[in-house]
Amino acid sequence: MNKIYRILLLLFFVFFLLPEQVNAEDTTKVKKERFRKSLSFSYQFSKVVETHAFVKGDNPMNEPYGFTNSFSLKYGIHTDGRKRWQQLYAYPVWGFGLYKSFFTNDPDELGNPAAAFMFIDIPLKRWQKWSLNWEMEFGLGFNWNRHDLRENQYYYPIGSYSTVFIDGGLTATVALGRNFDFSAALTYTHFSNGAVRLPNLGVNMLGARVELRYIFIERPEFKIQEIPNYKKEWEWIALLAPSMRQVGFDYITEEGDTLARAFDYGILSFSSTFNRQISHKIKFGAGFDISFNAAYGADTLMINGVPEKAPYTFGDKILVGVFPSFELVLGRLSMIAQPGFYVYQNEVEGYESPTTYQRIGVKYHFFNHLVVGINIRAFNFSQADFIEWNIGYRIKWQKSYRKDE
Repeated sequence: MNKIYRILLLLFFVFFLLPEQVNAEDTTKVKKERFRKSLSFSYQFSKVVETHAFVKGDNPMNEPYGFTNSFSLKYGIHTDGRKRWQQLYAYPVWGFGLYKSFFTNDPDELGNPAAAFMFIDIPLKRWQKWSLNWEMEFGLGFNWNRHDLRENQYYYPIGSYSTVFIDGGLTATVALGRNFDFSAALTYTHFSNGAVRLPNLGVNMLGARVELRYIFIERPEFKIQEIPNYKKEWEWIALLAPSMRQVGFDYITEEGDTLARAFDYGILSFSSTFNRQISHKIKFGAGFDISFNAAYGADTLMINGVPEKAPYTFGDKILVGVFPSFELVLGRLSMIAQPGFYVYQNEVEGYESPTTYQRIGVKYHFFNHLVVGINIRAFNFSQADFIEWNIGYRIKWQKSYRKDE
């Protein structure tokens, strides 16, 4: 398994397995007790989204990819309100799971992907027995067949054994007695490796899922504490993010055959963001980033019949972007979304660069000032560009008249 994916999965487990650290005043003093646990099984029927030529029919089957059958087993931990964020988010369920999928019309060309993931299931609205939820799963996918950048005249969408796995959806859940829940969901599933290894066109699926959950012992009793009004705060964050990605090149031989080769390139980004936290749950802001991206406009030279990286000027690889920022705050953990656009990038002849980019990810705050996180940076709202590993520093402050409120 690629080392980078081991690190990725480890960091996400650390984020969620760390004790639910929030400020001291964010804890309800209750008698120590275990959270309720559950076990659930789900079936998911999905359509492969036709985002590139391979799944549209330019493949050994000469037909579009159709549907997948997927199964998941999840171990859930039911929050009960002993932390303030749990009550604010209507007592979500979080935990771990295993996923297995089968393509209905693939004779094992791509493989049959599996995944190990963590999930959080957040109620958007609760009624007496019903709830409308938003669920997010993130983890490590594996069991893909390895492929070269160009193989047997085809451009395969995934070339690595392991990938990132993301699944999100809107879920309706109904309580069936003291121990069972049944739910139905609309889902979107994404597999890609963040261009750590090419090819990396990704595989996306849109589907429907049904799930049966068994809650051990009985449902938790929700604790209710008084939620004080939030004192709005400003926040400044500075982050440094090293990354890497591969870029592929095609070559035509003297015999007229097409060959392909990929090269590794380093990326280093600095970003600065100003946020305004307007409630216990929401931050809005804006920022900019400056990146040195050796993969931008990359080219090669033929030296003695062997392709090698072309030399470049440092300044030609500098990109500057600006973005609005949104954060969903769960205690010390935040989920971020930052759609950005480039305000400066060197023009490269024959190279079509996207003018916009998208960043989604999570970050965790240690000791109020230290920030660590992982982002997936994408373009065209569908294709992963590279993975950012963030470390940084933040400063928070309030307007003087709010300090004594």
